Amino acid sequence: MTRPTAVRHRFRPRAATWIAAGALLAAAGAAALAGVLAPYPPRAVVGTPAAPPSAAHRLGTNDLGQDLLSLWLHGARVSLAVGFTAAFLSTTASGLVGILTVVGGKYRAVLLAVTDVLLAIPHLPVMVLLVALLGPGLLHLVAALTLLGWPAYARVVRTLVATTMEQDYVEAARAVGAPGARIVRTCIVPVLLPVLWTKFLLTVRWAILMEATLALLGLGDPRQVSWGLILHTAFTYPLLFTGPAWSWWAAPPALALAGITLALSVIGRDFELWMNPAAQAAGRQEPGPRVVNS
Repeated sequence: MTRPTAVRHRFRPRAATWIAAGALLAAAGAAALAGVLAPYPPRAVVGTPAAPPSAAHRLGTNDLGQDLLSLWLHGARVSLAVGFTAAFLSTTASGLVGILTVVGGKYRAVLLAVTDVLLAIPHLPVMVLLVALLGPGLLHLVAALTLLGWPAYARVVRTLVATTMEQDYVEAARAVGAPGARIVRTCIVPVLLPVLWTKFLLTVRWAILMEATLALLGLGDPRQVSWGLILHTAFTYPLLFTGPAWSWWAAPPALALAGITLALSVIGRDFELWMNPAAQAAGRQEPGPRVVNS
């Protein structure tokens, strides 16, 4: 018996999706080419402190006289690297743990208990505690983000795996003696990929914002320039809001964080619509009054 395939309606991305994808690619390109595009070394003192934008300094300078455009470009590299690395690791962990909690035999109870514990604890206080204990560093930050990023979707993956294992085509594969690894690879993984891709996009957004939050609180790695660290130094400057300095110092990294998270949200939503035929059908229906059950 062959595995049934869902019939997808033709999905056309919205203009907002193309704009979001372009913005994300532009940010990734700027981060990748930061060493070429940055006019100065990020830590070099090259101008008058807190100088407004000029031909020599397109985004002005900070209180130390460092070029803010160079800091912004190198900060994009660190912020995006942390977000994508933590998202990849936590998404992989979500898939593996979700599968093992169904087919993992004696490990299922332990994995379910660990998942429940990590789901019950608040993320931000635990993240602050972990970074404070481990010390500043991108590896420590990525490890903490990965640890707290996988449990919620592991539950979703577990539900999908358990439902899929009850399907007729999986039972047929078992009946003809297909090994468990092959069943997982050919029957389970294709079902999980849309959910894991959506989880990946959402976790990139969450990890970038969490890194910026920790850096803004002073828990970032001072050796690595990130958008959050730029905001931290801006908000520790006592004269930030007494003049226009906020507009060229704090606004660019804040707008970049907002733009990246919005772009990831738009792309994630349309990706989910593309992979989910039921959501596509619901999206084509005429909007009507919503009834909220109390």
